[in-house]
Amino acid sequence: MKRVAGLSLAALLGTAGGLAVTATPAHAAPGDAQARGVVVDLSAEVLGVPVVQANAVIGSATAPPGGGTDTETLIDITLPGAIGVTADGTVLEVSATRGPISSFASSSVADVSLNILGLNVLTATAVEAAVSCPYLGPQTADTTLTGLTVFGSAEVLVPNGPSLDASAAVTVPGLVGASLDVSLSRVETVAADSAAAATIVLTAELSGEILGVPVVIPVGTVIIAEATCERPAAPAPPTASSIDPDSGPQSGGQTVTITGSGFVPNGTSVTFDGVPATDVVVDPSGTSLTAVTPPGAVGPADVVVTTDGGSTDPLAYTYLADGSDAVVTGLDPDFGPTSGGTAVTITGSGFTGATGVTFDGVAGSGFAVNPAGTEITVVTPPGAAGPADVVITFPAGTADAGIFTYVPPTIDSVVPDSGPNTGGTTVTITGSGFTGATDVTFGGVPGTDLVVDPSGTSLTVVTPPGPVGTVDVVVVLPGDDAVAPDGFTYSGGPAPVIDSVDPGQGPANGGTTVVVGGSGFIPGQTTVTICGKTIPANNVTVNSSGTSLTFVTPPCDVKNTTITVTTPNGTSNEIAFRFVGLPVTGTATTNLITSGGALVALGISLLLLTRRRANRA
Repeated sequence: MKRVAGLSLAALLGTAGGLAVTATPAHAAPGDAQARGVVVDLSAEVLGVPVVQANAVIGSATAPPGGGTDTETLIDITLPGAIGVTADGTVLEVSATRGPISSFASSSVADVSLNILGLNVLTATAVEAAVSCPYLGPQTADTTLTGLTVFGSAEVLVPNGPSLDASAAVTVPGLVGASLDVSLSRVETVAADSAAAATIVLTAELSGEILGVPVVIPVGTVIIAEATCERPAAPAPPTASSIDPDSGPQSGGQTVTITGSGFVPNGTSVTFDGVPATDVVVDPSGTSLTAVTPPGAVGPADVVVTTDGGSTDPLAYTYLADGSDAVVTGLDPDFGPTSGGTAVTITGSGFTGATGVTFDGVAGSGFAVNPAGTEITVVTPPGAAGPADVVITFPAGTADAGIFTYVPPTIDSVVPDSGPNTGGTTVTITGSGFTGATDVTFGGVPGTDLVVDPSGTSLTVVTPPGPVGTVDVVVVLPGDDAVAPDGFTYSGGPAPVIDSVDPGQGPANGGTTVVVGGSGFIPGQTTVTICGKTIPANNVTVNSSGTSLTFVTPPCDVKNTTITVTTPNGTSNEIAFRFVGLPVTGTATTNLITSGGALVALGISLLLLTRRRANRA
């Protein structure tokens, strides 16, 4: 078979060939990157008649010269106006990025189909190409190809392997015995300063006879998923604009973020006053990095970022005391009242930079550190009874300083322990832990004129008015209160006195409302005793002046008895009351009732009545 070539033969046969297409376009500038989805460059004539014609680039991205990313997505694959060629599918994305330390590009095509002269030349489900050109490290080129068919047959195309050749008969006017011949290649090329990837590179030819002469007519090239990049030039010196946070513990271990420019992945170091940081990770953009601080001396430190391009001006970082050097050898005293106020001394070393001391998380007062960093003084805050953790706080950490035990306050004595219910008794309370007392209550009512001895072991207070009886005495403190249950007894006035009773008698079955007159009766606190039975206070009604009360008699045998009244101040004198039987009339009956039992009176009355009836008869 004879390939059509030369002007005279071309004039005779009307041949036309496509452009020679390399796998990648040429790039000259460092850092260039380009991606294309589908590139179609097909053209052929037979006897001067165009039989194939299609030129298109579907999806293209070129990295901006000044840096950045160019991207196109979701582009339908069509060839409007083409002759003898159709195509469909989607360019999912083409992207190209130029960075200060790396350039890269990628192309992704899905469900692509190419038809030439009515033949389904190829289909593919997923076609991808990606390249990367870092400043440091090797360049990379990768391709992905799934679901490939050529002329309807499933095929495998090996990267950088032998080409895949296939032919199929085709009808072309003027070309006898025509066939469409295709050759497919998959290219992954890596050079010292560049990388190129083309997942499918298809070249096509027509073969047959024209006027009895065997000919081969080049048709052109189709590229699906192509990406290229060039290694960037040597970076400029890096710059550093900020570090966050800009302070941390003297023991190191803090992750900081440094922002700037020109940072190189796997090619950047960070030092703190000349000591290397660890775990340096540079963002792909080269504009930020993270690093873990090394240990350092308390105070300022210079932070420098270095790449092959040079070093940054230093950033300021401050190492803060964190207690990692603190050693505690003493805590004196290690106990005190729950009300706080105990002056404590902590001895040891490494206390320079400490900012305070806490007791179970509550800050003490009067904190001070000596210049040598070997002694701390602090006053305890109020706290709950029991052990409390003592912790020295630093700007960036803490140090344990032992255990302080809070001792609850106690009341040993209340002198005097009784007084009038009108109040006004000056009482001295002795015990422990009274420092900081704010009140003393008697039955919940605050006293007055509180004076606490500086030793915290005694105080004086004036009692408020209170109800007759015993009450709890409570010393109110910032921490736990001191309590003396039933510690004080309020006494009232004189014992009650009975002057009168009305009526002075009542039936033995009870139910008589009796009014007792006198003095010293206390509303709600007065009981009545009659016939050996006690009427409770809630059944005794006392007037507001305490001079009169009423109650209802209980059942009792017929007899003479007495009434007494009892209050918290004592029991009254007795007054006579008589329980009587059935009511009777007559002088004799009355006299007998006055001097004897009711039953005797009733018997005499009946005897007299019988005699009177007998005399009348």
